[in-house]
Amino acid sequence: GGPEAQSLGTQVRALIRDDLMASRYFKTLDPTPGADPADPEPWKKAGAAFTLSGRVSLDAGRASVTVKLGDLASGEAALERYYRQDAKFWRSVAHRISDDIVKQLTGKPGIAHTQLAFVNDQSGSKELYVVDYDGEGLRRLTSDRSITLLPRWSPDGKRVAYTSYKHNNPDLLEINLEKGSTRVLSGRQGLNLAGGFSPDGNRLVMTLSQQKNPNIYQLDLGDLSAKALTSHFGVESSPTYSPDGNQVAFVSDRSGNPQVHILDLATGRIRRLTSLNWCDSPSWSPTGEWIVFAGRANNKDPMDLFVIDITGSQLRQLTHGEGSNEDPAWSPDGRFISFTSTRGGASGQPPKRRRRLYVMDADGSAPRLVLDPPGNSFTPSWSP
Repeated sequence: GGPEAQSLGTQVRALIRDDLMASRYFKTLDPTPGADPADPEPWKKAGAAFTLSGRVSLDAGRASVTVKLGDLASGEAALERYYRQDAKFWRSVAHRISDDIVKQLTGKPGIAHTQLAFVNDQSGSKELYVVDYDGEGLRRLTSDRSITLLPRWSPDGKRVAYTSYKHNNPDLLEINLEKGSTRVLSGRQGLNLAGGFSPDGNRLVMTLSQQKNPNIYQLDLGDLSAKALTSHFGVESSPTYSPDGNQVAFVSDRSGNPQVHILDLATGRIRRLTSLNWCDSPSWSPTGEWIVFAGRANNKDPMDLFVIDITGSQLRQLTHGEGSNEDPAWSPDGRFISFTSTRGGASGQPPKRRRRLYVMDADGSAPRLVLDPPGNSFTPSWSP
């Protein structure tokens, strides 16, 4: 359909290929030189299980994409679908195609359409940004010229809660990404730090101080009333809901050094989960079995990332002193972890002073830099 459509087709193909490779479900094979793309035999000999073909056309600024996923074992189409979108949003179309392929072949949702919200200080202030999961499409959400902290996505992906000092108090705010509007969720005097949304999106667990010691509260997003979940004389912070919303993991210094604890919301019982020198920023996996957190085994170690099962019997270290590693957050499918690190840019390089945004597999393997904007990046949160 002309050079513009051909160029767009090349871009769509490259992005789908990158998405499928990044999913860790697939290995992609390039066409055999000189072979007929419609002939399945060269693909079978190369070890392929499926072929993906597509057609792109342009009309009045809109792109139409037709894809067919062929099952080489049965000779049938495993997926045939048509997409139409403004051509300027071609990346969104490619990500949708990738996620549809993952869903069709694995039964699990893909993450190519997801985003990361995080804080960066390149402007001289700590502002809120979002970026596609692959590091493209960076957007700045705030220009408050103040301190922004701890973004947290709502379960529907339409809102981000965060803490801001723009009114000279660490208030809890929420930005509606569809409307571009912002509202105050909690402006109580003292700390108002976002923890995370409940699975149904009706509540938010948070840290409140109200001119007292910081404790864990549950905020009703309907009437914005706050209910105390803990009342400790020390510091309790960094709460995160379990996937079923029945428990909350948080950090408390009630046993001396900060450790991860679990609160059962029905009974109010609290049990200690970790026994390291220092623990911070727990995040409950979407599958429910694991909690990832930043910590260190002794006070001479840099901060590293660990996962622990909810019984506390299995502790696994994911990073091993490659700079300071903090702020872990799970991908919505529970297969990847985003985090920030001061590690060097390549093997053997000394750690950088700047804190950058990384993603790794959930077992700690294959860490990769997501993007490298100026300044330091902090506290990523992965969208649904």
